[in-house]
Amino acid sequence: MRVPRFMTLSSNSSISDFDLPDRDNSEIKYDWQEVIEHAQFQSAASIPVCAASASELENRVETEYDPKLAIAYNGCAQIGYYFNDYPAALVSINFAIEYDPERIDLYYQRALIAKALNDYPQVLADCTEILTRAPHHQAARGLNAIALVRTQDYKAALANFDRHIKLYPKDPHGYCYRGICYEQLKEHPRALADFNKALELNPGEPVFHHARGCTYHQLGNFSAALADYNLTIQALPLLAKVYDDRAEIYRLQGNYSDAITDCTQSILLNPDRIDAYFRRGIIHAELGDLDLALADYDRIILILPGRGYANDPYHARTYIQRSWIYFRQGKYSQATQDCESIMSIDRFCFWANYLLGVINIRTGLRHRAIANFTRAIEISPHYVSARYHRGVAYYELDNITEAMTDFTEAISIQNRSLEKLIDRDETGFYAEGLALYYTGQIESAITTLKLALLVARRFSNYSFQEQILQLLRHFSNQ
Repeated sequence: MRVPRFMTLSSNSSISDFDLPDRDNSEIKYDWQEVIEHAQFQSAASIPVCAASASELENRVETEYDPKLAIAYNGCAQIGYYFNDYPAALVSINFAIEYDPERIDLYYQRALIAKALNDYPQVLADCTEILTRAPHHQAARGLNAIALVRTQDYKAALANFDRHIKLYPKDPHGYCYRGICYEQLKEHPRALADFNKALELNPGEPVFHHARGCTYHQLGNFSAALADYNLTIQALPLLAKVYDDRAEIYRLQGNYSDAITDCTQSILLNPDRIDAYFRRGIIHAELGDLDLALADYDRIILILPGRGYANDPYHARTYIQRSWIYFRQGKYSQATQDCESIMSIDRFCFWANYLLGVINIRTGLRHRAIANFTRAIEISPHYVSARYHRGVAYYELDNITEAMTDFTEAISIQNRSLEKLIDRDETGFYAEGLALYYTGQIESAITTLKLALLVARRFSNYSFQEQILQLLRHFSNQ
């Protein structure tokens, strides 16, 4: 008969059940939730619980309390936990604590149930109760550290892991989890040192390879990251997250075929994996496969409501990506609707204001476009494309003074190398080409519009291609 997990964890616990929530991939943060869970019962070093023995507890309970109610509810809680019925387990353990509030292990069991329910404030409250009474209760300290990380208090978690490593210097998991904290605090060299130490103590642990791979990724060492991800996948072929991470390496290396394959595998293993849909959508868009990209973004928007989408970092980002797809397909009303959805979440979103401006200027609503570009410039003053666009709108409204001011400032930003070339797209090159033409630099305008044409072709922006071609023919005939 399988031993209930409650009894195992409450008497011989490890902090190897460390996990973290999904993070914004734009910052390349590590999703630990799936990866670390598998090591929950594989810790090389157990952390002793400095509490009374079972017999001592039983004797104390028998003499000071009515043991029947507390023990019965505790048993019900263990059964509920064993069968993953965490709400029922929580009700039972609450009754057990009510009838026997002095019993420390009941608070630890409730903390474990709260962790299973992702109620980390309750985990912190129960661990605080335990540590107040028994400061050397290392299992509670480890669980407390988990809750601190999940609530993003990484510095406090570090103190817990520092203490654990001092007490158990041969436990590789302690170094791994401290490395996680360092990684979240963007202290990547320290994180790498801890992951290396963890692998020195336990070279075959795939979790440590995955952790180190993510740190190599952030440090820009893609070949080392890829090697660690490959080792992790060999050991854990059903782990969706690692395929997703490896896909990003392939994408950054320009290996789009393998990147799409890994994203698809990640989705097959976890059909609700938003990261993989988002990354695959980006790859499809970069390849000009707009319909495939749109399908991935549509899928994310269907999934998000079940994820508490109002606070999900992918909410606005997905609408941004989809609005660009609609724009490039010439579906301006849908693109406008998505931009308005973004601004209902974050009215200071640069891209929503910028794209609305581009749409408005293309549909002849220049005054609206100027308002959009003005907000975009206030949000991101060094993004030259917004200034070029606003200058073009001013010029076409015969406000030459304002137009030349914008053109001059855009050129100044470029000369000071303050713009991000990676952010340039066909709309930006198009606006710059018009600005160059309006200032009498016809040859430079033609060169820049050719760049706009190349990018428009890459992203299958056919309506924009046609307009650029018309301008190029017109300019070339002058």
